[in-house]
Amino acid sequence: MKDSLFWKKTFIPVYFIIALLSFILFKFYIKTDNMAVYLMIFFLFCLGIASIIINAKQNR
Repeated sequence: MKDSLFWKKTFIPVYFIIALLSFILFKFYIKTDNMAVYLMIFFLFCLGIASIIINAKQNR
């Protein structure tokens, strides 16, 4: 898990781009008000933040 693709620095923006595109898709195109749909977006956002934290700790 230490050398996983998901924790590499180059993969960090992918989490935020996918979360943003998913939010735009569900909010404006599909126009859903169901909050359960946004859990996936929240998970991707948290995964991006976790990846930033892990990379910061590994560079020390």
